[in-house]
Amino acid sequence: MSSVHVSQYVGFPSAQITNLILLILIVKKAYKMFGQYCYVMTIFTINSIIFTWVEMMSLPLMHGYRSLFILMNGSFLRHSLTWGFHLMCLYGASYSVLISLLATQFFYRYLVICKPEHLCKLNGSKLCLLFVPTIILFFVWYFSLLLGMSNTDDKVEYSRKVVMEFYGENTSKTAFVALQLWSVDSNGKYIFRIFDAISYLICSLIIFICFSTICFCTSQIMMKQKRQQQYMSEKTKEMNKQLLKTMIFQTIFPFFMMYITVGVVLTLPLFEIELGKLANIPGSLAGIYPAVEPLFAIYFVKDFRKTVFRCGNYQNKVSNISQVRSTM
Repeated sequence: MSSVHVSQYVGFPSAQITNLILLILIVKKAYKMFGQYCYVMTIFTINSIIFTWVEMMSLPLMHGYRSLFILMNGSFLRHSLTWGFHLMCLYGASYSVLISLLATQFFYRYLVICKPEHLCKLNGSKLCLLFVPTIILFFVWYFSLLLGMSNTDDKVEYSRKVVMEFYGENTSKTAFVALQLWSVDSNGKYIFRIFDAISYLICSLIIFICFSTICFCTSQIMMKQKRQQQYMSEKTKEMNKQLLKTMIFQTIFPFFMMYITVGVVLTLPLFEIELGKLANIPGSLAGIYPAVEPLFAIYFVKDFRKTVFRCGNYQNKVSNISQVRSTM
């Protein structure tokens, strides 16, 4: 079993538990505290669960070989060239939804703190407009992989030997998407692959826009709260402090887990820097991320934390009472 599959098999059940706990806390506690923001949190949490299911259905394997980065289907559908290929496109598009919804959370929080006069435009059913960019990015990423990173015959031949050596799979019978920025013609001349390059630019731009949005919103919120600190009630100060801590960790953690690693493995083929099986690092981290991310909100939001610990203490008391009765 590949190490990346270990993280996926561990991350999948863990993500179901942590995200389900967060969903329950949002339903029970969040609306009174956060208003419509709880709906944004709910959508992100549900999508995290969906992402883990897509990941488990595709069990992606990654490899960096010279000018090529290959993303292979490692699941039971790996030999279904049509469905397996579309599933890998869906996996990539699901990643874009994950990072864009995270940016959406930050943007909504930015509106609440810095631009409250614009919130009326998102009241009620209008809140759906907030998720339109995410839907657009999903299809943009999907078709970027479908059209620009398709498993063409030359990519099949280029990667055949290395994939057989490291994974024991025949690329002509295995579903994959691949980014290949350079190829060599019969005269030994390097050819820059335009369609792959366009796909690379689109995916890199999406990553850059999402993370830039997070950084911008976080910095603006921090400055705004610092300026208005003296005018806030103690309750508002405490709530903003809890959310700010959550946001800081939600900025730093995905930078290393989801953004920089994916950006690096997509960029290195441009310089023909060979990563080999180390290209699986983003897949391993993506398998763990959905399980860990909810813990920040659960821990830093005081009411969430107290509810979880209260339930834990109650279970311990019930267990202790049962033990005492059994010894009587």
